[in-house]
Amino acid sequence: MSDRVEVLIKKLNSTDRGIIKASVVDELGSTGDRRGLRPIIDTLSDADAIVRWNAIKAVAKFGDDAVRILINRLDTADRYLRRNIIQALGELGGSDVTDRLIRLLMFDETDKDVLIEVIRSLQKIRSPRAVEPLITVLKMDDWEMKWRAIHTLGNIGDPRAVEPLLEVMNNSDPDIKWAANVAIENIKRAETKRETDPSAPARPVPALQPRSPHSRKLSDIGLTTSAPLGRIVIHVKGELNSENSQIFRGYVEGVISTSTDPLELDLAQCDFIDSFALGVLNNIRKKLKSKKRTFKLSRMNPHVRDIFKTTKLDTIFEIED
Repeated sequence: MSDRVEVLIKKLNSTDRGIIKASVVDELGSTGDRRGLRPIIDTLSDADAIVRWNAIKAVAKFGDDAVRILINRLDTADRYLRRNIIQALGELGGSDVTDRLIRLLMFDETDKDVLIEVIRSLQKIRSPRAVEPLITVLKMDDWEMKWRAIHTLGNIGDPRAVEPLLEVMNNSDPDIKWAANVAIENIKRAETKRETDPSAPARPVPALQPRSPHSRKLSDIGLTTSAPLGRIVIHVKGELNSENSQIFRGYVEGVISTSTDPLELDLAQCDFIDSFALGVLNNIRKKLKSKKRTFKLSRMNPHVRDIFKTTKLDTIFEIED
């Protein structure tokens, strides 16, 4: 009596019908028999999309055995096959896969569509080792690569990405700015989750939904200035958010232009700061630093302080109680 795996392999090699091949690939993957691995990998270049998708899912069931073969096959000149191999590697994950994908992203790959597939696979794996390479992608001009890198950094949830994401929020493209805002909020929520439960596994964080525009009005912010003891103090009352952050920026830049004294931002009556406003604060910090002027934040309430703590921005801003 013929061996089941041998029968399936023979059937796979003898049919051109996509629906049959897709079914056989799925069944071969379910056996877990290593003899089926190479025939399955061969179908990653099949013309039928369903066959390729089943092959990607089936390969993921073979673990390290599949990783070694797939990484060796990345040298192919067929860009479409490389994309499918990278998708399969993303399903497998692991240290070796992460390292190879990072090398592709930084050095070995030039095809944009393949690079996008690399970023998508890194999003599935969510390894902290990918954070620095993805931050490098943020500096590229390509819109889609930048957008996918932002989304992936948000899913990884590593606070190292917050400051680079704040820089991205200077981009004039509203979709890029909003993606960076969502990514920063996701990182904040992921970091809060880890602090609450350090043993919790890293998981993708759902995109933050925009707050109701009716709850964010320009009147939510109050700005006044005082000048005690040789310094300028701007007192902020209410919320700093995407709706009023540019008004806030204009006000602060106006104050900066009229004095060379150290600048302090009094946040005692500031109830909330969102990612857009954090981006503005970071720009102000950098501008004053370039002019060698002192800039500090003071008297934060616990909620606002937590925002800086969870994003690790308390390490780059001077904060006074």
